[in-house]
Amino acid sequence: MIKKKGRSKIAALPIRYHKKKGLQICLITSRKHKHWIVPTGKPEKKLSNSDVAQLEAYEEAGVLGRASRKQRFSHRTRSLSKQVERNLTLYPLKVRKELKHWPEDNQRSRKWIKVSNLAKHLGDISLAKKITHQLL
Repeated sequence: MIKKKGRSKIAALPIRYHKKKGLQICLITSRKHKHWIVPTGKPEKKLSNSDVAQLEAYEEAGVLGRASRKQRFSHRTRSLSKQVERNLTLYPLKVRKELKHWPEDNQRSRKWIKVSNLAKHLGDISLAKKITHQLL
C-alpha cells in the first residue's frame, strides 16, 4: 500500500485547569466517524497558524481563548484510512470562555478530559501520549 504525503494541519489544544479534576483538554467528535479528536484545520494565507488554531477552537468546539505561539509542538499523524500522512502542529489554547452555542454545535459533541486519561479517549494513541508528555 502506497502512503500519500498530505498537507500540514493546524490543531488547537484547548486546555483549562479545573480545581477538582486538574488539567483538562477539550475534545470534540469528528463529523463522519464520531471519533474523539482535537479541533483541526488547514493553514490559511491571511491568518497566522495560532490564529487558525483559535478559529478552529471556536468553530468546532465553541471555546474561546488565546493560542500560544511559543509553546507549539508538532506530531506526525496518519488519516483514519492510513493512506495519508500529515504533519500536525498543535497550539495550546488557554480557554477563557465556553459557549453554549457555536457554529458546529449541531455537528459535533464536546467533552473535557483529564490529561492523564487522554489515551483512553483520543482516537490517535501516539498523539495522546505526545500531548500528555508535553503538558505534564
